[in-house]
Amino acid sequence: MTRQTFDVIVIGSGPAGGIVARRLGDAGLDVAVVEKDGWGGVCPLRGCEPKKTLADMAHEVVRVRDMAAHGVAGTVRVDWSALMRYKHSVIDPIAGRVFDSFHGRGITTFHGRARFTGPDTVEVDDLGPLTARHIVVAAGAVTRPLGIPGEELLLTSDQFLDLETLPESMLFIGGGFISFEFACIAAAAGARATILHRSGRVLRGFDEHLGHKLIRAMQDQGIAVHVDHPVKAVMPFDDGVRVVVNGPDDVEMEFVAAAAVTGAGRVPDLDGLGLDKAGVDSGPHGIRVDEYMRSPTNPVVYAAGDCAEPGHSLTPVAALQADTVVRNILEEGSARSDLRGTAGAVFTHPVLACAGLLEEQAREQGYDFKVYEGDAAKWAEHARLGMTHAGYRILVERSTGRILGAHYLGAHAEEVANIFGLAIRYNLTREDLLAQPWAYPSFGYAVRYMLG
Repeated sequence: MTRQTFDVIVIGSGPAGGIVARRLGDAGLDVAVVEKDGWGGVCPLRGCEPKKTLADMAHEVVRVRDMAAHGVAGTVRVDWSALMRYKHSVIDPIAGRVFDSFHGRGITTFHGRARFTGPDTVEVDDLGPLTARHIVVAAGAVTRPLGIPGEELLLTSDQFLDLETLPESMLFIGGGFISFEFACIAAAAGARATILHRSGRVLRGFDEHLGHKLIRAMQDQGIAVHVDHPVKAVMPFDDGVRVVVNGPDDVEMEFVAAAAVTGAGRVPDLDGLGLDKAGVDSGPHGIRVDEYMRSPTNPVVYAAGDCAEPGHSLTPVAALQADTVVRNILEEGSARSDLRGTAGAVFTHPVLACAGLLEEQAREQGYDFKVYEGDAAKWAEHARLGMTHAGYRILVERSTGRILGAHYLGAHAEEVANIFGLAIRYNLTREDLLAQPWAYPSFGYAVRYMLG
């Protein structure tokens, strides 16, 4: 077979791989992209975008219900079939647009599974060897296996987002953002939703205190949340499933529902890549990279996004890492990965969001800081919305006034987290934020309440 040679081969077309390919193509490099699934990757096709389309529906439904005592009369009902048709109308064209964005730049595309056969060579199915001066692995992540009997009976997040009809009752296995967001979507659409989590700590990566406050908000919406209930097995039951757990005091318990979804998260999609053939070191959290996003064991290879250690599973992180890769390929050693101020959000109702350090991380790193915290449910901004669960915890370094971390549960929390993320990234202080003349009334202005 004829060997094809490129300047850069990118494995994966998601947020990280797409940015790398398009920017290097724009810079005049000869680029090839390999994709084994849909063009665009998990986030726009089977993750963030379809999830947010459904979560926005859930938010509006619960918001109307919250306003029942504020003069909003009547009831709302979700037409799941119509909602899914709308979701498909938004999401289905994305893959074609991504594909066109490559071809419009003269980027070569291969659809198939890539595997390394040497330090600078990959093969795509039976298409023959492809070589490059640089190979960027942006392969994304796949559903985390639970390793329990009967897990094949569980729906994956991909399958949940494509349900043609909504089951009347659903179990969500795991205490991460997938289970929490999907449970809110299902409950708002009329299903009985239950979350089963193995430990007492839910939503790792988010503030623990606010996580418990979110649980209370979800319980008020009719969602059952059971912590310290590790799942032992899943088995068929009538037209649904039976899930066996270890309950309190190790007492075996059973939960029955029409369907169950694994919300245990994702792991780097590295199986079958043949990283050993390329001399690329990896671990359970992804491909090991240095501060330049380069493999320390094979300088030809870079990695970015969910498959790069430590596997943040955040689109903004993937985008930042992709930018680092691009800059270093164009000018070696010119950029280091800097994730300070990265914001994240759980799109429940209310939204839980964060930026910067958790309290335990700040302590581990030796900071002397003050926590500004409080219940925000009685703010006029939340009272107007009928929202009864809200709160904040802001970490401020005592000696400098710098914002170290920000955690907020409430309306528009993702946008408030973006404000604090900007402050963290550019070393703004509490005084800087208090001096800003924010629009009023707004949730930007609420920054003053949190830091006052």
